[in-house]
Amino acid sequence: MPVIKAGAFDLEYSDTGAGPAVVLVHSSASGHRQWRRLVETLQTRYRLIAVNLFGYGKTSSWPNTRPLSAADQVELVAAAAALAPEPVALVGHSLGGAVVLEAAAKLSNRVRVLVVFEPILFGHLKEHGPVSAYDEIASVGSRYNALAQSGDWSAAGEWFVDYWAAPGTWAAMPDERKRSTIAMLPAVVHEWDMATIGIRPLEGWRAIAAPVHLIHAADTRAPTRAIVTLLAERYPNWLLHEVPSGGHMAPLARPDLVNPLIVAAIDRTNH
Repeated sequence: MPVIKAGAFDLEYSDTGAGPAVVLVHSSASGHRQWRRLVETLQTRYRLIAVNLFGYGKTSSWPNTRPLSAADQVELVAAAAALAPEPVALVGHSLGGAVVLEAAAKLSNRVRVLVVFEPILFGHLKEHGPVSAYDEIASVGSRYNALAQSGDWSAAGEWFVDYWAAPGTWAAMPDERKRSTIAMLPAVVHEWDMATIGIRPLEGWRAIAAPVHLIHAADTRAPTRAIVTLLAERYPNWLLHEVPSGGHMAPLARPDLVNPLIVAAIDRTNH
Protein backbone atom coordinates (compact mmCIF):
# COMPACT_ATOMS: atom_id res chain seq x y z
CA MET A 1 0.00 0.00 0.00
CA PRO A 2 1.26 3.54 -0.72
CA VAL A 3 2.65 5.70 2.07
CA ILE A 4 2.78 9.52 1.98
CA LYS A 5 3.73 12.18 4.48
CA ALA A 6 1.05 13.90 6.54
CA GLY A 7 3.08 16.58 8.24
CA ALA A 8 5.73 14.78 10.27
CA PHE A 9 3.90 11.44 10.10
CA ASP A 10 3.71 8.57 7.63
CA LEU A 11 0.23 7.79 6.30
CA GLU A 12 -0.57 4.43 4.74
CA TYR A 13 -3.65 4.19 2.55
CA SER A 14 -5.21 2.22 -0.29
CA ASP A 15 -6.32 3.92 -3.51
CA THR A 16 -8.74 2.00 -5.72
CA GLY A 17 -11.00 2.83 -8.65
CA ALA A 18 -11.63 6.07 -10.51
CA GLY A 19 -14.18 8.86 -10.34
CA PRO A 20 -15.32 11.25 -7.59
CA ALA A 21 -13.24 10.59 -4.48
CA VAL A 22 -14.51 8.89 -1.32
CA VAL A 23 -12.28 8.83 1.77
CA LEU A 24 -12.96 5.90 4.12
CA VAL A 25 -11.98 5.95 7.81
CA HIS A 26 -11.99 2.78 9.90
CA SER A 27 -13.06 1.84 13.42
CA SER A 28 -10.82 1.02 16.39
CA ALA A 29 -8.76 -2.21 16.19
CA SER A 30 -9.58 -2.51 12.52
CA GLY A 31 -7.75 -0.71 9.69
CA HIS A 32 -8.47 0.30 6.13
CA ARG A 33 -9.21 -3.27 5.03
CA GLN A 34 -12.52 -3.15 6.89
CA TRP A 35 -13.93 -1.36 3.82
CA ARG A 36 -13.07 -4.15 1.34
CA ARG A 37 -16.70 -5.02 0.52
CA LEU A 38 -17.68 -1.37 0.07
CA VAL A 39 -14.65 -0.75 -2.15
CA GLU A 40 -15.60 -3.72 -4.32
CA THR A 41 -19.10 -2.29 -4.70
CA LEU A 42 -18.06 1.26 -5.61
CA GLN A 43 -14.74 0.97 -7.41
CA THR A 44 -16.24 1.01 -10.92
CA ARG A 45 -17.75 4.46 -10.29
CA TYR A 46 -15.69 6.11 -7.56
CA ARG A 47 -12.12 6.53 -6.37
CA LEU A 48 -11.90 4.93 -2.91
CA ILE A 49 -9.12 6.21 -0.64
CA ALA A 50 -9.09 4.20 2.60
CA VAL A 51 -6.71 5.46 5.29
CA ASN A 52 -4.96 3.83 8.23
CA LEU A 53 -5.15 6.07 11.29
CA PHE A 54 -2.37 6.45 13.88
CA GLY A 55 -0.90 3.11 14.90
CA TYR A 56 -2.41 1.02 12.09
CA GLY A 57 -0.42 -0.68 9.34
CA LYS A 58 2.50 1.50 8.23
CA THR A 59 0.95 4.74 9.48
CA SER A 60 3.03 6.26 12.28
CA SER A 61 2.08 5.49 15.86
CA TRP A 62 0.93 8.38 17.99
CA PRO A 63 4.07 9.63 19.80
CA ASN A 64 2.31 9.96 23.18
CA THR A 65 3.82 13.38 23.91
CA ARG A 66 0.28 14.55 24.73
CA PRO A 67 -3.24 13.07 24.48
CA LEU A 68 -4.41 12.29 20.96
CA SER A 69 -7.25 14.45 19.60
CA ALA A 70 -9.66 14.08 16.71
CA ALA A 71 -7.98 17.10 15.12
CA ASP A 72 -4.68 15.17 15.10
CA GLN A 73 -6.31 12.30 13.23
CA VAL A 74 -7.83 14.80 10.79
CA GLU A 75 -4.34 15.74 9.61
CA LEU A 76 -4.13 12.23 8.18
CA VAL A 77 -7.57 12.46 6.58
CA ALA A 78 -6.76 15.89 5.13
CA ALA A 79 -3.62 14.50 3.50
CA ALA A 80 -5.69 11.73 1.92
CA ALA A 81 -8.38 14.18 0.76
CA ALA A 82 -5.68 16.35 -0.82
CA LEU A 83 -4.92 13.50 -3.24
CA ALA A 84 -8.18 14.36 -5.02
CA PRO A 85 -8.71 17.65 -6.87
CA GLU A 86 -12.44 17.82 -6.15
CA PRO A 87 -14.45 17.84 -2.89
CA VAL A 88 -14.57 14.38 -1.34
CA ALA A 89 -17.18 12.22 0.32
CA LEU A 90 -16.18 11.16 3.84
CA VAL A 91 -17.29 7.86 5.37
CA GLY A 92 -16.42 6.84 8.93
CA HIS A 93 -17.36 4.11 11.41
CA SER A 94 -17.02 4.38 15.20
CA LEU A 95 -13.56 5.91 15.78
CA GLY A 96 -13.60 6.83 12.10
CA GLY A 97 -17.02 8.43 12.56
CA ALA A 98 -15.67 10.80 15.20
CA VAL A 99 -12.70 11.60 12.96
CA VAL A 100 -14.73 12.33 9.82
CA LEU A 101 -17.07 14.62 11.76
CA GLU A 102 -14.06 16.67 12.85
CA ALA A 103 -12.67 16.50 9.31
CA ALA A 104 -15.91 17.84 7.84
CA ALA A 105 -15.94 20.67 10.37
CA LYS A 106 -12.34 21.63 9.56
CA LEU A 107 -12.22 21.00 5.81
CA SER A 108 -15.47 22.85 5.05
CA ASN A 109 -16.11 23.07 1.30
CA ARG A 110 -13.56 20.29 0.60
CA VAL A 111 -16.29 17.85 1.75
CA ARG A 112 -19.36 17.19 -0.41
CA VAL A 113 -21.14 14.66 1.83
CA LEU A 114 -20.53 12.98 5.19
CA VAL A 115 -21.67 9.46 6.12
CA VAL A 116 -21.18 8.48 9.77
CA PHE A 117 -21.93 5.18 11.51
CA GLU A 118 -22.19 5.50 15.32
CA PRO A 119 -19.33 7.93 16.10
CA ILE A 120 -17.70 7.28 19.49
CA LEU A 121 -18.13 10.81 20.86
CA PHE A 122 -18.03 9.68 24.50
CA GLY A 123 -17.24 13.19 25.69
CA HIS A 124 -20.78 14.24 24.71
CA LEU A 125 -22.14 11.66 27.18
CA LYS A 126 -19.88 13.01 29.91
CA GLU A 127 -21.17 16.52 29.27
CA HIS A 128 -24.84 15.89 28.44
CA GLY A 129 -25.66 12.40 29.77
CA PRO A 130 -27.32 10.10 30.22
CA VAL A 131 -25.09 9.31 33.17
CA SER A 132 -25.73 5.57 32.93
CA ALA A 133 -24.48 5.49 29.32
CA TYR A 134 -21.34 7.43 30.21
CA ASP A 135 -20.67 5.28 33.27
CA GLU A 136 -20.98 2.14 31.16
CA ILE A 137 -18.44 3.22 28.56
CA ALA A 138 -16.12 4.72 31.19
CA SER A 139 -16.07 1.34 32.93
CA VAL A 140 -15.26 -0.39 29.63
CA GLY A 141 -12.43 2.05 28.97
CA SER A 142 -11.02 1.77 32.48
CA ARG A 143 -10.91 -2.02 32.34
CA TYR A 144 -9.35 -1.97 28.88
CA ASN A 145 -6.62 0.44 29.93
CA ALA A 146 -5.85 -1.64 33.02
CA LEU A 147 -5.42 -4.77 30.91
CA ALA A 148 -3.28 -2.85 28.40
CA GLN A 149 -1.03 -1.48 31.14
CA SER A 150 -0.56 -4.99 32.51
CA GLY A 151 0.52 -6.17 29.06
CA ASP A 152 -2.19 -8.82 28.86
CA TRP A 153 -3.17 -8.03 25.28
CA SER A 154 -5.11 -11.25 24.79
CA ALA A 155 -7.39 -10.38 27.71
CA ALA A 156 -7.64 -6.80 26.46
CA GLY A 157 -8.65 -8.07 23.03
CA GLU A 158 -11.28 -10.36 24.48
CA TRP A 159 -12.69 -7.55 26.64
CA PHE A 160 -12.80 -5.08 23.75
CA VAL A 161 -14.08 -7.38 21.01
CA ASP A 162 -16.71 -9.11 23.14
CA TYR A 163 -18.11 -5.79 24.34
CA TRP A 164 -18.52 -4.31 20.87
CA ALA A 165 -19.54 -7.53 19.12
CA ALA A 166 -20.97 -10.23 21.43
CA PRO A 167 -19.71 -12.45 24.26
CA GLY A 168 -17.76 -15.37 22.82
CA THR A 169 -16.68 -13.53 19.66
CA TRP A 170 -13.03 -13.46 20.69
CA ALA A 171 -12.95 -17.16 21.63
CA ALA A 172 -14.41 -18.06 18.24
CA MET A 173 -11.83 -16.06 16.26
CA PRO A 174 -9.03 -17.94 14.47
CA ASP A 175 -5.61 -17.54 16.10
CA GLU A 176 -4.25 -15.62 13.10
CA ARG A 177 -7.02 -13.05 13.36
CA LYS A 178 -6.46 -12.75 17.10
CA ARG A 179 -2.78 -12.02 16.48
CA SER A 180 -3.56 -9.37 13.86
CA THR A 181 -6.08 -7.74 16.20
CA ILE A 182 -3.65 -7.76 19.13
CA ALA A 183 -1.13 -5.89 16.96
CA MET A 184 -3.64 -3.04 16.64
CA LEU A 185 -4.72 -2.85 20.28
CA PRO A 186 -2.03 -0.44 21.57
CA ALA A 187 -3.52 2.31 19.39
CA VAL A 188 -6.86 1.93 21.17
CA VAL A 189 -5.36 3.27 24.43
CA HIS A 190 -4.96 6.69 22.77
CA GLU A 191 -8.37 6.48 21.13
CA TRP A 192 -10.23 6.27 24.46
CA ASP A 193 -8.69 9.64 25.36
CA MET A 194 -9.55 11.07 21.95
CA ALA A 195 -13.19 10.02 22.23
CA THR A 196 -13.58 11.46 25.73
CA ILE A 197 -11.50 14.64 25.89
CA GLY A 198 -10.22 15.10 22.34
CA ILE A 199 -13.42 16.16 20.55
CA ARG A 200 -15.19 19.46 20.04
CA PRO A 201 -18.35 20.34 22.03
CA LEU A 202 -21.74 19.10 20.81
CA GLU A 203 -22.58 22.55 19.41
CA GLY A 204 -19.33 22.55 17.44
CA TRP A 205 -20.72 20.35 14.68
CA ARG A 206 -22.61 23.39 13.37
CA ALA A 207 -19.37 24.12 11.51
CA ILE A 208 -20.19 21.26 9.12
CA ALA A 209 -21.58 22.62 5.85
CA ALA A 210 -21.95 19.32 3.96
CA PRO A 211 -25.04 17.09 4.16
CA VAL A 212 -24.70 14.55 6.98
CA HIS A 213 -26.06 10.99 6.96
CA LEU A 214 -26.03 9.42 10.44
CA ILE A 215 -26.48 5.63 10.57
CA HIS A 216 -27.04 3.42 13.60
CA ALA A 217 -28.12 -0.12 14.43
CA ALA A 218 -31.32 -0.83 16.34
CA ASP A 219 -29.47 -3.31 18.56
CA THR A 220 -26.36 -1.26 19.33
CA ARG A 221 -24.82 -0.65 22.75
CA ALA A 222 -26.39 1.92 25.09
CA PRO A 223 -23.52 4.46 24.87
CA THR A 224 -23.48 4.61 21.07
CA ARG A 225 -27.28 4.69 20.95
CA ALA A 226 -27.26 7.65 23.33
CA ILE A 227 -24.66 9.51 21.24
CA VAL A 228 -26.75 9.08 18.08
CA THR A 229 -29.82 10.32 19.97
CA LEU A 230 -27.97 13.43 21.17
CA LEU A 231 -26.77 14.21 17.64
CA ALA A 232 -30.16 13.59 16.04
CA GLU A 233 -31.91 15.85 18.55
CA ARG A 234 -29.38 18.66 18.24
CA TYR A 235 -29.13 18.44 14.44
CA PRO A 236 -32.59 17.60 13.05
CA ASN A 237 -31.42 18.54 9.54
CA TRP A 238 -29.05 15.55 9.52
CA LEU A 239 -30.50 12.49 7.80
CA LEU A 240 -30.92 9.59 10.25
CA HIS A 241 -30.89 5.96 9.07
CA GLU A 242 -31.34 2.74 11.07
CA VAL A 243 -30.37 -0.83 10.27
CA PRO A 244 -32.28 -3.54 12.15
CA SER A 245 -29.33 -5.63 13.33
CA GLY A 246 -25.57 -5.97 13.49
CA GLY A 247 -24.94 -3.80 16.54
CA HIS A 248 -22.11 -1.29 16.70
CA MET A 249 -20.05 -3.49 14.38
CA ALA A 250 -22.73 -3.67 11.70
CA PRO A 251 -20.46 -2.18 8.98
CA LEU A 252 -18.36 -5.35 9.42
CA ALA A 253 -20.99 -7.81 10.63
CA ARG A 254 -23.82 -6.75 8.29
CA PRO A 255 -22.34 -4.90 5.31
CA ASP A 256 -25.37 -6.13 3.35
CA LEU A 257 -27.47 -3.74 5.46
CA VAL A 258 -25.06 -0.85 5.94
CA ASN A 259 -23.32 -0.54 2.57
CA PRO A 260 -26.49 0.15 0.54
CA LEU A 261 -27.20 3.14 2.79
CA ILE A 262 -23.66 4.42 2.32
CA VAL A 263 -23.84 3.96 -1.44
CA ALA A 264 -27.20 5.75 -1.66
CA ALA A 265 -25.90 8.69 0.36
CA ILE A 266 -22.83 9.05 -1.82
CA ASP A 267 -24.77 8.65 -5.05
CA ARG A 268 -27.24 11.29 -3.92
CA THR A 269 -24.57 13.99 -4.12
CA ASN A 270 -23.59 13.06 -7.68
CA HIS A 271 -26.95 13.43 -9.38
